[in-house]
Amino acid sequence: MVAADEAKGGLFFLYGYGGTGKIFIWKTLSSSIRSRGDIVLIVASSGIASLLLPGGRIVHSTLAIPLNSTEDSTCNIKQGSPLAKLIVKATLIIWDEAPMIHRYCFEDLDQTLRDILRFKDASSLDRPFEGKTIILGGDLRQNFPVITKGTQQDIVNATLNSLYLWLHYEILKLTRNVRFHGNQLGTHLDELKKISDWILAIDNRRIGESTYPNFFNHSNDIDYLHQRAILAPTLDIVESINEYMVSLNHNPEKTYLSSYKICMSDHGFTALDHVHTPKFLNSIKCSGVPNHSITLKVGFSEMLLRNIDQS
Repeated sequence: MVAADEAKGGLFFLYGYGGTGKIFIWKTLSSSIRSRGDIVLIVASSGIASLLLPGGRIVHSTLAIPLNSTEDSTCNIKQGSPLAKLIVKATLIIWDEAPMIHRYCFEDLDQTLRDILRFKDASSLDRPFEGKTIILGGDLRQNFPVITKGTQQDIVNATLNSLYLWLHYEILKLTRNVRFHGNQLGTHLDELKKISDWILAIDNRRIGESTYPNFFNHSNDIDYLHQRAILAPTLDIVESINEYMVSLNHNPEKTYLSSYKICMSDHGFTALDHVHTPKFLNSIKCSGVPNHSITLKVGFSEMLLRNIDQS
């Protein structure tokens, strides 16, 4: 708050495992600053995380970070554009689940902010992110950035703490699981705390055979955990689960269809025109490509995974 009030810039990393209150911190900071009329940009590295944040959006959409960042890439933000003006006026930028993303994305943002803000304050050229106050958050125990066919060295080199700006960050830690201490869950509170401590011990590599707890002695183990997780090995199972969940909502439904067509940039190439028909394109179902049809109902959340062209 001091760094945001003085507008002198600052880099912070809020470290904490699940349940320690990171989202509570984001909501408190954003509410405090927005209540006085200032702007806070809240982004996350994943779609699910962005849904939990007040006014949260995916970082690639908000900050125009390239989907495939490289060592020499920059964000697609032009000087004087509405997005550039919004970033200039922003008092604080909050980035949740930061360790999940490649360090090149942070370097892209650093170079872009230096280009955008150097006209506002030339004295801040030597400061990281051109003196903008930025808070990153997440758990370093979670997944590292995915490097296709990468070695261990490639994966470590892509992590956040390999960033050349990492030495400038002030590390803040959350260590108390407020999710269990703050909820009155009756007689199961002690058991749930044991599960939390056991999972944390696995993360910290302090687990041994003698410390494995015998949790599941209750007849209603599923209800007792108060949590659900669905692990789907294939896209077909994901689709069937989604269809079932949609069927539980009795509001009127509306189906939208995609519009695919072949790019005719090379007019001389017609050998596969009879293969790439609209019927064939509409039948494609694979990771990274949306299905041809989507059925929506009022009351369901939809995540925009990628928004390349914001206009």
